[in-house]
Amino acid sequence: MDYRIEKGSNKLRFGGRIIYRDEEAVLGYNGSFMEFLMEGTDAALRIRTGDNAIVNEPGLRIYVDNKPYKDMVISKMDGRYSVVSGLEAGKHLVRIVKITEAAMSFVAFSLLEIENAAGKPGTLLDIDTLYIKDTRKKALFIGDSITCGFGVLGEPVSEYTIRDEDSELSYAGVLTQKENLNSEWVSVSGYGVFVEYTGDPENILPKVFPYTNYFYDKELREDYSRFQPDIVIVNLGTNDSGPLMADKNVLYGFKSRYESFLYTLRMAYKEAAIVCVLGTLAPGVYKYVQEVIDKVQAQGFEKIYGLELPEHDVKNDGMAAEHPSKITHEKDADRIAAFLKKEGLL
Repeated sequence: MDYRIEKGSNKLRFGGRIIYRDEEAVLGYNGSFMEFLMEGTDAALRIRTGDNAIVNEPGLRIYVDNKPYKDMVISKMDGRYSVVSGLEAGKHLVRIVKITEAAMSFVAFSLLEIENAAGKPGTLLDIDTLYIKDTRKKALFIGDSITCGFGVLGEPVSEYTIRDEDSELSYAGVLTQKENLNSEWVSVSGYGVFVEYTGDPENILPKVFPYTNYFYDKELREDYSRFQPDIVIVNLGTNDSGPLMADKNVLYGFKSRYESFLYTLRMAYKEAAIVCVLGTLAPGVYKYVQEVIDKVQAQGFEKIYGLELPEHDVKNDGMAAEHPSKITHEKDADRIAAFLKKEGLL
């Protein structure tokens, strides 16, 4: 049985910032997903992506009945992909998660095929019944390559490839799993608050944040009411750190832009606790974030918190593609979780 992708369908559940257009659901950011409940043994999906270099081909992870099933790399610009096959007859919950970031590539899902090995047509079932009451805390992770989980699968020093990225192994992914959070990501490798890692002020997170997926559609604005997080975790400043250490103008710009971005977040998410973290790859920079936090608190900004993370311990914990290792991500997840619990946020 063939099914078209429809926004608002009670047979499909999406997470993350999704663009719906022309009977497609376009997934961009890490952690965005599509989920469905099927009765059948096989499922296939038509998937479209851009003209990506091999190193930027998007990665997906498939779960069946909440257990990892397989990973997929989308190498064709437009094609039919087997999602699951040869399952036992009966009902199965299938979840397809994008584990690579929006800046490098997108995936657009269209026709979904459900089959049954017994010769009977497979069917999609109403998935809403599984989520009548979702009481999980909602978390929004905003950051750069660290939050994307870039490099976590790589050697200590390696050439660039998005295959080394896995957001589910980042501190955000680990925290989400351990604390059973309902999470979304808005994270872009290389981007900063005021400048990117090269010092270029063009590529910054505050510029792309208001858009559903700026890298796919530079006009479509995000509807903040769609996902109202309980906690917003901001891990930004690593890419600004080098330039701001070298140029006081960048430092002043960083603090000013960080402050304005906090007010953007407060306007978007009026009831959320906002937690600013920094330090894993930017030693000595958190103090400037704390200056901003102190300033906005004095202005009456409420539910704002700061946490300095220690620099990653390369000697004992290693590194991955010159980024935090899986061990460091796990430690940072535990540090953030302990802080959130101490503050009564979890």
